[in-house]
Amino acid sequence: MADKKPSRDSLPILEKQVKPVAKVFLVNPGVEKCFCGPGMIKLLMAIKQTGNVRQACENIEMSYSKGWKLLKGLETWIGFPLTVRRQGGKGGGEAHLTDKGALFLEKHQAFLQECQQAVQHVFEQYYPEGVAN
Repeated sequence: MADKKPSRDSLPILEKQVKPVAKVFLVNPGVEKCFCGPGMIKLLMAIKQTGNVRQACENIEMSYSKGWKLLKGLETWIGFPLTVRRQGGKGGGEAHLTDKGALFLEKHQAFLQECQQAVQHVFEQYYPEGVAN
């Protein structure tokens, strides 16, 4: 017997207003390994803001080694550099998004915004009583 989908018109069950939040990950379909998730996007945004990988990692409370691992993994997977880096010395290094890196971040942020809007729309269909105004 197939599972019956819940009715959208059923009695309200939420007594308080809530907001749905979805986390979206890009995965390699062959091995289901995540290569871009919320942490990676936060890191790219922080690099754009600070111009420094170490400072970006500190700002988002991510270890420097994890930040480098994420950055190198995504660059390997997508096949192009996301950042231009200059190793630091006494004053520290620099990192800036490449043109392709900035475009990737911009497109991905727009994609995430549309995903969140879609989740909000579906939520409102199933839980109209829970919609926060």
